[in-house]
Amino acid sequence: MMNASVDGAPAVAARVLGLCLLVIVLDGFDMLVIALTAPAIAADWGLPAARLGPLFAAGIVGMIGGSVLIAPLGDRWGRVRLLMLCCALFGVFAGITALASGYGALLALRLLTGLGLGGAVPNATALIAEHAPSRQRPLWVSIGLVGFALGGMLCAALAVPLLPRFGWRALYLVGGVLPLLLIPLLGRYLPPTAVVRVTLAEPRGGLRRLLEPRFGADTRRLWLGFFVNMMVMFFLANWVPFLAGQAGFSAHQGSLAALALNLGGVVGPLLLAALCRSFDARRVIGSAFVLAALSLAAVGYATGSFAAYVTAAALAGFFVFGAQIALHALAAAAYPTALRATGIGWALGCGRVGSVFGPLAGGALLRSGVPLQQYFVGFGMALLLAAAATFTLSARVTGADQDI
Repeated sequence: MMNASVDGAPAVAARVLGLCLLVIVLDGFDMLVIALTAPAIAADWGLPAARLGPLFAAGIVGMIGGSVLIAPLGDRWGRVRLLMLCCALFGVFAGITALASGYGALLALRLLTGLGLGGAVPNATALIAEHAPSRQRPLWVSIGLVGFALGGMLCAALAVPLLPRFGWRALYLVGGVLPLLLIPLLGRYLPPTAVVRVTLAEPRGGLRRLLEPRFGADTRRLWLGFFVNMMVMFFLANWVPFLAGQAGFSAHQGSLAALALNLGGVVGPLLLAALCRSFDARRVIGSAFVLAALSLAAVGYATGSFAAYVTAAALAGFFVFGAQIALHALAAAAYPTALRATGIGWALGCGRVGSVFGPLAGGALLRSGVPLQQYFVGFGMALLLAAAATFTLSARVTGADQDI
């Protein structure tokens, strides 16, 4: 099949990467804002810690729906229109969240915001993959998906000055306005016709085609890898700031720990993607999952020193976020153009089912009184399943040199 990137000059490809990166930055901002604002919301409304888990999970449930219901429409209607629609969805509902007056309204708004967030990333990833130079595809996809961690960093950085002065609602207002401002730029500067033209030449099939013999074994392994790692990733993203308090650190230090976690999540994918250019991507990412398991255990035991806690959080972000983002490159390489948004969308949907369990399990473990160290170790051990799934992907799924 013809590579869609031939439709655009290098300048067009770079523009696609830059704009899709911005979409994913804002996606990460609006996904992770609940983690940074949860302590302030709990204090404002008198919520116990156990009620924070559903707030974390609501957005993820919405993202599951967006991944499996909205994202595949990009294979039929075109990626750009879907990106614009998704930015409108999560921008509007994130902005309205600034007006939420109660727990039930906040739950509903997080769910609706998640629908737009879930549809955006698969189509942005597919666009980047289709316009990237073939040998640099894993690196380009990883650069784009680093936007999720950059969005978390941006949110954490803004939380430090905005939360004490303006309250938690200000962060939702920022997260609502920025995606809406981005929409006209997407419509003007992204090439809408290249993907549509290639897609129309391909048969449709959706989920059934993902599970046919050509793709089925790799599809199931990708789903397992996404499920386990996103469970762990969202456990970390949502609970590291709160658990810093449980470890005896201040709320300000909790924000700094979240910043360190996301900083590791920015650096990790880029280095892993560079390694994937020289070595088998399956081996690189599988090894990263093993190191992620070790770094997660380190977070649980690094409670006596804030410097140790921040360092361990940064390492966890490096390997957990890095492996997850690199796994997207494998998913993009596993499917042909006409099936790519559907394949990535379903992999992300499975991952986000796992990511619902991460925040909820964190709340349940807090209620159970299980020592902090034990459930960090337990989540780390689960990552070994993702490592096994990645190591056993077929040789054709390398993240590079695929004819897409």
